[in-house]
Order: sequence, then C-alpha cells, then structure tokens
Amino acid sequence: MRKYIRYDKLSAEIKDAIYQYWEAAKQNKPDIALDDAMEDWFLHQFDAFMIAKYHTQGDNMRKHFRLDVEIPIRVVELLIESSKDEAEALELIGTIVNISKGGLYFISDIPLELSSIIRVVIDFRAVDNELTDIEALAMVVRHDRREDNRYGIGVMFSSIYDNGKRNLNIFILKNLSYYLYS
Repeated sequence: MRKYIRYDKLSAEIKDAIYQYWEAAKQNKPDIALDDAMEDWFLHQFDAFMIAKYHTQGDNMRKHFRLDVEIPIRVVELLIESSKDEAEALELIGTIVNISKGGLYFISDIPLELSSIIRVVIDFRAVDNELTDIEALAMVVRHDRREDNRYGIGVMFSSIYDNGKRNLNIFILKNLSYYLYS
C-alpha cells in the first residue's frame, strides 16, 4: 500500500489524524514506522473518520464511506437466486456508480432478485493500471427500476478472492485521500 499512498500528498486533516494515531500506536509498539501506522489507520480508522467528517443529516448512516465512480463490472455467475435453487451461468455487464469496502451499487439492463448470490468481476484496470481486476461473491440487497428502464442493483460483498480486498482498499483509499487533498 505504501507505494500507492504518499503521506505528503494527503490533506492536512488526514495527516493530522494519522499522526495522532501514530503517536498513540507508539505507546504499545515504540518502533512502529509512520508508514506502518498510516497503512493501519487507513485499514481500520478511515471509514469512521470520513463518516464523522462528511456525514450529513439526510444521509443513510453506513458502515463504510462510499466513493462515486464509473467502473465496468461483469456479473459472471448467478450462484443462488432467491426464487430458484440451481446455479445459472450469466454474463451481465454493467457500470458501478458507487463503491465501498462493504459493497457497491451498479446499473444494469437486467434485474436481479433480492437475496441472490452473484459472482462479480470488477474491472479496476479500466480506471487504474496499477491495480488488477477483482473477483468477489456478493448478495443483492437492493434493486430499483430507474426512469431509463434500467436497474440499479446494490450488493454487499460476502467474500473477495485472492488479493482483491487489498486492491479494493488501495483503490478506495487512493481516490478518497487524493480527492480530499487540499
């Protein structure tokens, strides 16, 4: 993660929060490096920091801060559909419009039933050539019919394969931290 996020490029607010976290961490681990404390802060404190700073009264309180994006997504398999028991092959292409560590919301031409379990591939290479695609299992927790006769589908990650969780975290942290740079 260190090669992707540079402390000197972060906003003063985030640098201050990381520095305070580092000072507190040195109480238990005196030899902890600032880079290690920064990585730990991003993994464990960043979402709470963002929600506390940027949550407004009308927003839903969510566990993870959401990032607005446009990223291609493929639904490559429908493992469990709430009204059926068998797995079904599928190649559905859509566009992610927001993403967090806990899930995402994407636009699709085809509806998916609530509680369906799907396998998705997120094409991070389309927006960041330093990252690879990630594959994940997710459950459909929301679906809306839109005015353009397409569907908005919200999913919650149930598991992310291989190095995907790290790539997801790096993508979100890079984009949010540089977005907040002042």
